[in-house]
Amino acid sequence: MMPRLDGYQTCAIIKNNAQFRSTPVVMLTSKDGLFDQARGRVVGSDLYLTKPFTKEELPAAVAQHASG
Repeated sequence: MMPRLDGYQTCAIIKNNAQFRSTPVVMLTSKDGLFDQARGRVVGSDLYLTKPFTKEELPAAVAQHASG
């Protein structure tokens, strides 16, 4: 849990800002319900990764969305 803003609010702020709209957002959470995943998509997350995850999944998610 994050102080003040939750991850959904933070993602929405990033995606609603023209300067950062194209910044990939990978949500890393323990909330794995369908409603939670749908909410992640609604606010613009590029990937919704739930805990527990394997040691390969997080680097793969970052590599998938990293530009360069």
